[in-house]
Amino acid sequence: MAQTDRSFVGEGIVYARVYQSQAALLDIGNCDTFNLGFTTNRTTLPNYRGGGGNRNVRERVTDVTATIGMYDITPTNLARVVRGSIQDVEVTPITDEALVCEGIEGELIPFAKLPDTGETVTIKTAADPAVTLEAGTDYQLVAHGIIVKKAASFSAAGVTASYTPLPASVVQMLTAGQVELEIFVAGLNDAQTGEPFNIRARRVKFGLITELPVLGTEYLRLQAPAELLADDLVTDPGISKFCEMTLVK
Repeated sequence: MAQTDRSFVGEGIVYARVYQSQAALLDIGNCDTFNLGFTTNRTTLPNYRGGGGNRNVRERVTDVTATIGMYDITPTNLARVVRGSIQDVEVTPITDEALVCEGIEGELIPFAKLPDTGETVTIKTAADPAVTLEAGTDYQLVAHGIIVKKAASFSAAGVTASYTPLPASVVQMLTAGQVELEIFVAGLNDAQTGEPFNIRARRVKFGLITELPVLGTEYLRLQAPAELLADDLVTDPGISKFCEMTLVK
């Protein structure tokens, strides 16, 4: 029988949902890697009968891990790898938000929320009586708040800002526990003209990333470490409690 080429170059879409839920499997975005890893504890029984070598060997699986490389930095993806909680920002206009400042030229005064600079922004002095400051003369409006231009118009009493926030989500890092997910990889084998394959990881517990390179010259990539835990809901001895992969014959 002739040998058939079964080379493999995988690509595809990674979907996820909360473990043990009926939630929808949702696309987590552009991922360049989904790697499975297996660690074993190896014990041997030496051959003492002459000739060297081992009489027996035993390998016990100690860890089943995964690494996922994610390029779509959504609030959900970020929260999963920094043990974060997500807070949605209300877009209700804010009136007279109190802001502290020293009143030095070039000082950034950030707003509590990201302002919609296409809407009206009003800055007033906090001292009584309040004086409305002029954009372009007293301050420069920027994407995160204002920058002081005319120091004499400001004081240590601070200012107030009235503005409309942009729709946004705030990820509060290290405020939540590790998340457990079910992951489904809908893949195509590019070496076999796009043959379909899939991977189902039944119970995946995300770990904490070691660094978050916010500033840089390359596209930010979240390298998410994860552990595949045994799924005790699987009781059939012929079905993996960890992961399965389906390949076309």
